[in-house]
Amino acid sequence: MKCQGLKMAQRVVIITGCSSGIGLDTAVYLAKNVDKKYKVYACMRNLSKKGGLVEKAGDCVDKTLFVLAMDVKSETSVNAAIKHVLDTDGKIDVLINNAGIGCIGALEKHKSDTIANVYETNVYGVIHAIRAVLPSMKKQKSGHIITVSSIGGLLGFPFNAVYSSSKFAVFGLSESLAPELAQFNINVSLIEPGPVATEFVASVQSKGIDGLEDGDEETKDLINKLIQAFQKDMSQRVQTGDDVAKCILKAMEDEKPHLHYITNKTYEEVLKNKYVDITGDSMVEAAVQKFFSSPAK
Repeated sequence: MKCQGLKMAQRVVIITGCSSGIGLDTAVYLAKNVDKKYKVYACMRNLSKKGGLVEKAGDCVDKTLFVLAMDVKSETSVNAAIKHVLDTDGKIDVLINNAGIGCIGALEKHKSDTIANVYETNVYGVIHAIRAVLPSMKKQKSGHIITVSSIGGLLGFPFNAVYSSSKFAVFGLSESLAPELAQFNINVSLIEPGPVATEFVASVQSKGIDGLEDGDEETKDLINKLIQAFQKDMSQRVQTGDDVAKCILKAMEDEKPHLHYITNKTYEEVLKNKYVDITGDSMVEAAVQKFFSSPAK
């Protein structure tokens, strides 16, 4: 697919966390889209990691795709990037909060710095970006704020307490903002994938699982069971970054965008059951059965 030239009618899109994974795939997918033309600002903390993005984007670079430095943990960095886009284009139509990091393991084994880093990236990073774009979006009376969350922001998975809680925070943030921002014709959407075959998963695996090596024997046994169940889940439910990118584009193109977009339909039945049982007991029982009912090998 050849890159199309920039046109005045194009919508201006900012995407965070584009050095790899979903962010990279989405930036390229939108920049190369031949039906709806977008001017994409692909943001990342470290510009030395832009090689993969530039290679995949090809001749779209500096035409419909522009690489921009942004560290979502730094409000100063976020504000500077947003100001650059507004000074250049005079508007921001879509903000896609994609930057995020994972954290797996026993809660008591996580270092405080690890927990803080997850929240600074997954929660405060989203807040910084939204705060930065809201004045201009409110003034222009239009906009769409899309946050790439996770099925883990709707369902709490064992040994994912820190990660899931950060994504639950983003859920609450978005659900709270949606009705108030609707008064300014600004839409709010959450993209909620299950397992995705990206460098995000590889990064989590390479960093290890806190408590697997130095935890008590019972906890280590439970983590091993979780790993086996997760690997099985990955083989059955895994999606690609492009799959998620297509869902993001759908949210952008929907006449009346939803708050929730579940990218993997296999989770829909579980979520329906969750919201029927207001006690929450059935979800706890289902997680025990799914992840810990069979002995670890």
